[in-house]
Amino acid sequence: MIQLEKMNKLEFDEYLNFMIPDYAKEISTNYNLAMDKAMEESEVMMKDIFSEGLDTEGQFLYNIYDPVLKKKVGIIWFNVNREIDRAYIYHIFIEEAYRKQGYGTRALEELQVKVKELGMNSLALSVFGSNKSAQSLYQKLGYVTSSISMHKLL
Repeated sequence: MIQLEKMNKLEFDEYLNFMIPDYAKEISTNYNLAMDKAMEESEVMMKDIFSEGLDTEGQFLYNIYDPVLKKKVGIIWFNVNREIDRAYIYHIFIEEAYRKQGYGTRALEELQVKVKELGMNSLALSVFGSNKSAQSLYQKLGYVTSSISMHKLL
């Protein structure tokens, strides 16, 4: 069993300090963009998405907490779009020490409950093509491919 617990301001600041360079690395790797440009793009995106910080309407950040261990094992971030009745998962992160133990599955199942409580009737996400383990997890939970983005280095 896991619990989703809302992040506080300090945790949010720590998350951004982690997320901005982590996402920049993914952008750089997956889109062949220089790291300084990827870092700039990541910073701009986070500033835009979280225009009101942790209080930005429609954005939800939760710690994934294991009450048995009494530890945070990960983070999940999603938003809701009431116009189309859809929640969108921006990021799910399980700490390295807790991966492959079912936390991702349980967090996504718990998120489905929370999203339904918010009145949404669908849940979507994007996953980098190189992240095969995440793709496998999402497929196991019933997510289906709705689009594929491809590129070729010349």
